[in-house]
Amino acid sequence: MAAIAILGAGGKGKRMGAGKNKCLMELLGKPIISWTALVFERCAEIGKIIVVCGEGEEEEFKTELGKEGITKLVSITQGGNERQDSMWNGLREAGKAGAKKGDLILFHNGANPLVLQEEILEGMKAAKEFGASVLAQPCKDTIKTVNEKTLLVKKTLNRKELWAMQTPQIIEYELAMKAFGKAMEEKFYGTDDVQLVERYGGKVKIVQCGYENIRLVTPDDIIFAERVMEKRRHALSK
Repeated sequence: MAAIAILGAGGKGKRMGAGKNKCLMELLGKPIISWTALVFERCAEIGKIIVVCGEGEEEEFKTELGKEGITKLVSITQGGNERQDSMWNGLREAGKAGAKKGDLILFHNGANPLVLQEEILEGMKAAKEFGASVLAQPCKDTIKTVNEKTLLVKKTLNRKELWAMQTPQIIEYELAMKAFGKAMEEKFYGTDDVQLVERYGGKVKIVQCGYENIRLVTPDDIIFAERVMEKRRHALSK
């Protein structure tokens, strides 16, 4: 069983105030995408890496990842209008790269360099058993549904049943092709990858991950990531 990581790196970074693709923003001296790709490069169970980026950014991504010696990189392809379009493009690239029934596809945010290898491995183990899995965190806050227009509270949800979805989201290749294919054919857009599996009738296993495993969205997230990475470096140096 092979495993292919698809790194979605088409974000424009509007909330970062960067004026460019946030995955190319610097984090401790390297672009964010380089740190993210290195996690999967160093994971022995990952055989290939595909990067999906914005139109016209392919060469810049190729250059930056080349500096890091990412040997598992097999394709840098253009994304689409929505995240789902981009991941669909990446999934089809995986097919061109030799993905077959039984292989695992790891859909991961290119702007999340903080995922741990042990979390990736736990997610892969669960996906092998159930067909699909997603790294997630138990919600710490009370969540309420509200009226969209008036913002009046409709009800309070049971916090014990609520989890915040993160990445990677891992789906067996044939199941991913069927779930994505059905969604694209019917012009249905989900909010994450495994929702398409849910809609197709497949099982999705939650795998708990740490609260450090987040997508970097705002400038505060960059500060948080730097602190986490420095803390990890310090722990390794002991």
